[in-house]
Amino acid sequence: MILITSASILAFLVSVLVTPGVKKFARKYDITAKPNHRTIHTTPIPLMGGTAVYLAYLVGIIFIYLFSDGNYDKLLHENLSFIIGGTLILFLGIYDDMKGASSYQKFSVQILAALVVIGFGYRIESVVNPFGGVFELGWWSYPATIFWLVMISNAFNLIDGLDGLASGIGVGAAFTMMLISLWNGNLVSALPAAILAASITGFLIYNFNPAKIFLGDSGSLVIGFWLACFSINGTFRTESAIAIIIPLIVFSLPVLDTFMAFFRRVRLGIHPFKADRKHIHHRLLYLGLSQRQAMLVLNGISYSWGLLAFAAVVLGNQFSLIFVALVFISILYGLNRLSRLEVSVNNFHSNN
Repeated sequence: MILITSASILAFLVSVLVTPGVKKFARKYDITAKPNHRTIHTTPIPLMGGTAVYLAYLVGIIFIYLFSDGNYDKLLHENLSFIIGGTLILFLGIYDDMKGASSYQKFSVQILAALVVIGFGYRIESVVNPFGGVFELGWWSYPATIFWLVMISNAFNLIDGLDGLASGIGVGAAFTMMLISLWNGNLVSALPAAILAASITGFLIYNFNPAKIFLGDSGSLVIGFWLACFSINGTFRTESAIAIIIPLIVFSLPVLDTFMAFFRRVRLGIHPFKADRKHIHHRLLYLGLSQRQAMLVLNGISYSWGLLAFAAVVLGNQFSLIFVALVFISILYGLNRLSRLEVSVNNFHSNN
């Protein structure tokens, strides 16, 4: 615990101290998010905030390497693959922040980063059957792992539409994964999750509404990628029936928003990767909430689901699985009601 606390404090301080420099650099070279028909902000905001989170996380991991006396060789081996893959994602994000990357370029680099992780021996090898037993994926473990890493990376990228939203959800997801790992006695998984949570928290100070700097793709993609990596390195590897659904609870908001966006665009005959203003956070804004209110609501929901995930792990029985299933049903019902309410509000404004 002393090592976790020390590394986390160091990562937090590095993030706090480095972020202003990144902001100054981005503004100097005009690496900013320009206002357009899809954005909510009205003035150019510096991008590349993810580089501060990346550097802070890297310093935290190096600190562990220097002071762990060789007790965490497995952690360092895992994080070497995560950092190499994350570095590829970071360069992709920086390029996208500066010049813009196509969806094909993004997917190519993300798949390459996923292959790096797989090359180090980390993949989703099996899925727990909630009704008993385990499904061994066999060779399907390779495409399943690639799909998982790419999906979560892009889910955090898509949810990054409000000041402090993606970074706030990232902190909650990382902290939840740390708690679950500690409960399962898995310090190797708890350490990187704690360091990432601290790194994002330091950045969040500048990203909270009104934001002085954005994560950019260099941040949202890297955070999503690393969280997805943590979820397959031991955090959720248990024989409990609830294990199959815990990752989906932790990442529920960005995952749901991603799937809703994909199917919405396909249904409307729009390219599935074409950006729009119909994400969950946009719908809350259309209902009259301010940016800060919408961000707090969504972060509050995400943190509540994180606590639910931890409670499910603690209970670890069939009753918790049934309870979680009911919660998912209520979530889908709430999203459906939100869509209907949005339509009603839009019709009211158009008729008055």
